[in-house]
Amino acid sequence: MNLKPSIETGFMVKINGDKKIVLFVLSLAVLITACVKNSNTPVITPGVTSITGYIKNANNLSILDSAMSKAGLLPTFDSVSPASSTAPYTFFAPLDVSFQSAGIFDSTIGKYTKDSLLKLVGYHIFSPYAKTVAQLPVGPNARMISITGDSIFVTVRGGIAYVNGVPVIQNDVLAGNGIIQGLGGVLIPSYGRNIYQLLKNISQTSDTTLSFLVAALDRASQSTVYGNIDSLLSNGGVLSFFAPSNSAFQAMGDSTIAMINSLNVDTLARRLMYHILPGRVFSTDFPQSGSLVTMLSNTDSLNFSTLAGLTVTGKGDSSNASNIVTPNRVATNGVIHKIDRFLLP
Repeated sequence: MNLKPSIETGFMVKINGDKKIVLFVLSLAVLITACVKNSNTPVITPGVTSITGYIKNANNLSILDSAMSKAGLLPTFDSVSPASSTAPYTFFAPLDVSFQSAGIFDSTIGKYTKDSLLKLVGYHIFSPYAKTVAQLPVGPNARMISITGDSIFVTVRGGIAYVNGVPVIQNDVLAGNGIIQGLGGVLIPSYGRNIYQLLKNISQTSDTTLSFLVAALDRASQSTVYGNIDSLLSNGGVLSFFAPSNSAFQAMGDSTIAMINSLNVDTLARRLMYHILPGRVFSTDFPQSGSLVTMLSNTDSLNFSTLAGLTVTGKGDSSNASNIVTPNRVATNGVIHKIDRFLLP
């Protein structure tokens, strides 16, 4: 079995013969208490220990240590006196369990290129300021710019910070050259792609289970009633899109791309417009039990539940809720949430 790392698209693909098993990046909304700061966490003396020193000695940041080592970043964040010219830093540091849930392990870091790791790790770092959770912008979804020039979106609610919908679960570790915020997930940048471009790129590389969706978007964009959905998802403002998997299409009886290309364009466009919300809506913005209006019309809404996992239900779905299997994939113009059932208006 060969491992094909794909940090750019945010997936780790295992290739076995002609079969690809895709492990999606899951932002961990809830983590066991063993992941947070505990008695085994090294004691850090503010103003003395560097960010690198903390990461190298922490018992739950070993994969980040390996990624930074491969990327050549450890010396930059080891300088305290004198500090680097770009210090101080705010470093949103994914814990080991976060990397593992993203399909990234110590044993596979060596398969990634230095450049891909620089982009990935750099997306988690901000300078020249060091902010505690209390000092972060409250939001919702306040924009911050990483050292790579990419945007993240921060919300602080109930004393907990969320970054692109991912919670900070080990907060305010003071280092001599900045502050570390332990993150319950791995942030994947957009790499300059809008929602449509990102879906198309992913479907052609590491997640072919979105190939039916891209074909459906292209087909639906021929609608004269609802307009060009490809263009809407490319430059129609900030949006959030619930992306049905191939199995969701198959459950509707559309088992091949040829069948999708034979569907009525207006009917298909109406269905897909029902999967789009206005604005940048992360999973942490979903109502605990409530609804949000879609782009189809101001009377067509989706119902959400976050009480036992993340689910979304259309008005025509009865009690058949769709699971949000991969939330919070950031694009330049919004957010993608992958779902396992079609949403019916």
